[in-house]
Amino acid sequence: MTVKKATAAGAVLVMIAAMAWGCGERRKEEPLKAVTLTLANNHPDDYCTTAAVEWFADEVGKRTEGRIVIDVYNNGKLGDTVSCLEQMQYGGIDIVKADVPTMTNFVTVFNVLQMPYIYQDTEHFRKVHGGEIGMEILRGKAMEDKGMYGLTFYDAGTRCFYNSRMPMESVKDMKGMQIRIQESNLMMAMITALEAQPVVTTYGEVYQALESGVVDGADNSIVNYLEQSFYKAAPYFLEDNHTYSADLLVMSRQSREKISAQDLEIIDETALESWELQKGLWEEAEKKAREKLKGLDVIITAMPQSDFEYMSQICMPLWYDYDHGEEFLNLLDRIVAAGR
Repeated sequence: MTVKKATAAGAVLVMIAAMAWGCGERRKEEPLKAVTLTLANNHPDDYCTTAAVEWFADEVGKRTEGRIVIDVYNNGKLGDTVSCLEQMQYGGIDIVKADVPTMTNFVTVFNVLQMPYIYQDTEHFRKVHGGEIGMEILRGKAMEDKGMYGLTFYDAGTRCFYNSRMPMESVKDMKGMQIRIQESNLMMAMITALEAQPVVTTYGEVYQALESGVVDGADNSIVNYLEQSFYKAAPYFLEDNHTYSADLLVMSRQSREKISAQDLEIIDETALESWELQKGLWEEAEKKAREKLKGLDVIITAMPQSDFEYMSQICMPLWYDYDHGEEFLNLLDRIVAAGR
């Protein structure tokens, strides 16, 4: 009797093991479920940076053989950049196309990258952002503390002044003008140093403020100047390149926890490659914008080199007054040194 019970029990165990083995075999044959990530992009469908973002998403899908699917939402469909970044911190959104000015609301050290007249040229800008300085900020401790991980920077052009009153040969010609700025103590100090009057308004109010005469001028990249039709209200554009702007892709650290190390490496590498693609796209967009504006009765003036040197001397004290501690000052020195 005891032997029969043991034999029966053994048969049951063999049966369970066989079933488990069979299920395991079927499990191995089943394709892995894809991890779907959401990417929020505030640029429109036909924007040059959007093309790079979509290339990144498509390429990640190919390189991971479908294990990672990135759904891209353009035109700010998921909300403004600040709200998207806030959701991203908790994994509500996985990746956000942000910009340096907005990132300063979360990680103040990003301010060091947008000091006026600190970059000698585009090469200097890219050397800083794509080198040790930029990557330290993009993937540093301060970002980690906010639950964020920087994937890559993108070119966003240089911010230049434009106005509705007269052609400008120099930033000195802005004396007495009302100039719209973002809410920034640094920009406020710079405009005041030029003996102009800073006026803070939201980006959505810029065109109306120019058209109604509330402000005489504002600043933006030449691409956005054309895209947003600011030239219609302010046809005098001065290429003073006072600030080199950067966009960036930011990923939720919480989202990264559900992805394998192998696929994270693919995501990181592909993001950096997408910047290489975007550089060419941005240069072409700037060239096309400049050519189109010349056919729209817009007067574009290049600021002389002597004025760049003059403005660097004016702005240098502002860089160091904007003190966020020893790390910040050290980064400033390294950015300046990288351009020598």
